[in-house]
Amino acid sequence: MAIYGTALLSLCLLAGVILGNWLGMAIGVDANVGGVGIAMLILILIAERLRKTGRIQAPTEKGILFW
Repeated sequence: MAIYGTALLSLCLLAGVILGNWLGMAIGVDANVGGVGIAMLILILIAERLRKTGRIQAPTEKGILFW
């Protein structure tokens, strides 16, 4: 379903924002450093892994592609 793809996208975005904030704190900047980019990399890696193992269905993949 498309909603699962959107949920996967939102979880990756949340993880990326958290990692971006941590990265910003680590280098001493009071900002999110690369959170959206990190989120997109996480999404690409998870979606590709799910595709290779055959655990992602076409409607879920369409939910990711929708955004």
